[in-house]
Amino acid sequence: MSAMTGVTNGATAPKGAMTGLINGAPAPNDSAEGREVQMKPFRFDSTELRWMPTGEPPASVRLSKQAGGNWRLVLGSKDIPLAEVRTVSSLGPGFVVLQIADKGHVCLQSEDAAAAEALIAELSKRKADYERFEQFEQGSVQSYFQYYAKCTNQQNMMQDSVRTTTYRRAIIENPDDFRGKRVMDIGAGSGLLSFFAAQAGASLVYAVEASSMGELIQLLADSNNFPGSKIEVVTRPLETITDEVVGKVDCLVSEPIGTFLFNERMMESYLVARDRFLKPGGKMFPNVGNLCIAPFSDAMMHYEQMSKNAFWKNSNFYGIDLSAAVPRCTKEHFRQPIVDYINPDCLVAKHIEKRFDFATISVESLHKIEIPFDFEIQQPCLVHGIAGWFDAYFEGTNTTVLLSTAPWCPGTHWYQIRFPIETPLAVNAGQRLEGTLTMEANNLQSYYVRLEMRIKGTEIYSHAPCIDLKDPEYRFYTSANSYCPLAPEH
Repeated sequence: MSAMTGVTNGATAPKGAMTGLINGAPAPNDSAEGREVQMKPFRFDSTELRWMPTGEPPASVRLSKQAGGNWRLVLGSKDIPLAEVRTVSSLGPGFVVLQIADKGHVCLQSEDAAAAEALIAELSKRKADYERFEQFEQGSVQSYFQYYAKCTNQQNMMQDSVRTTTYRRAIIENPDDFRGKRVMDIGAGSGLLSFFAAQAGASLVYAVEASSMGELIQLLADSNNFPGSKIEVVTRPLETITDEVVGKVDCLVSEPIGTFLFNERMMESYLVARDRFLKPGGKMFPNVGNLCIAPFSDAMMHYEQMSKNAFWKNSNFYGIDLSAAVPRCTKEHFRQPIVDYINPDCLVAKHIEKRFDFATISVESLHKIEIPFDFEIQQPCLVHGIAGWFDAYFEGTNTTVLLSTAPWCPGTHWYQIRFPIETPLAVNAGQRLEGTLTMEANNLQSYYVRLEMRIKGTEIYSHAPCIDLKDPEYRFYTSANSYCPLAPEH
């Protein structure tokens, strides 16, 4: 087949379809490879209204996974980030049409139709993994946007004085990163960070907010005065932006942070924004996040969890014995992480950290996170699980600002989190506790957490097979025994 007439399967006749994309020597091979397919380039003839061969020789087309974990599309000598591949479609057996950012459309044809279909399937899968809203349950996405479209929920975050003050300091105290710069605020919410960027002298701020809260951003932008700054509200998911944003930006600001840093998986959109819209060497606020974990001992918390099955111990509930349900009820409660403030005295070993550099990590690397640990226990106790929190760093040109949610710091609306185990481990001072905390991403915009640990040098072991990060118990509100930290200083 030498020419393809018409356009099918949802593709449209492109304007200025690109040619000459895949000529040249093969691109360098950095790491793992996908299927390689020999494909011939076609161009769209607007007079004939059909795709025509360019006359160039076939070149290899493949997906390549680089050392950092990012997948890229390699077309002959061209190495294209996945973020730049906008659409993938099929015109028929052996024909693939790609829309590539800033370049247009390219049509490729392979004599091996099965190989071409496999390439389409693999590329589509990698794009779905990369662009998070393609893989989430739509009910979860709808609930997510409805939640953040409410002023009450925005107010809750805005009134977190630690969060708001730290973000403002990071922006205002780094004028060299904002004055006269183009800035993008991802998941802008109320628009507060966009307004801080304008206060710092940004010439243009793209406030990207997919929920109806975008209307409030526009309202506040119009009713406030930001001399020399223009605020443009983009009311669609970051992953679907096309012509609304022109060119690259100098700086990204965002509060993509959920419970234990990564719940809600907003961080992935932040990384997509980096790949698609940030200039080389541009700034990210924040640019580093640390997950911190330590073992804890809290007999009262464990007692409360174990007591929640009391109702099901009833052996004569209107003549029915409910006690067979006790094991299931207990397991359900231990599937919930505990979100509250942690008394630092409950921590029984020095915490460890896992660092995430947002300027370099890949979206795919966040789909499975493993934190191995080896703690030296500081006192005789029962270990009831692992406690967690995060630190976020804003390393600007002028200064570095830290946002910490550690137990010994003033409280935030993120609190801290605990992953409890049903069977505690009895340990002595000087013994070591080793294991792994594993986070597996799911399509509910969150993670399932698995915790395994043993006393080093023994067979004494305990675990939590599946804790649902999206379904926490906010113990700060449900228990009279919850700890309350010091109020932040003003």
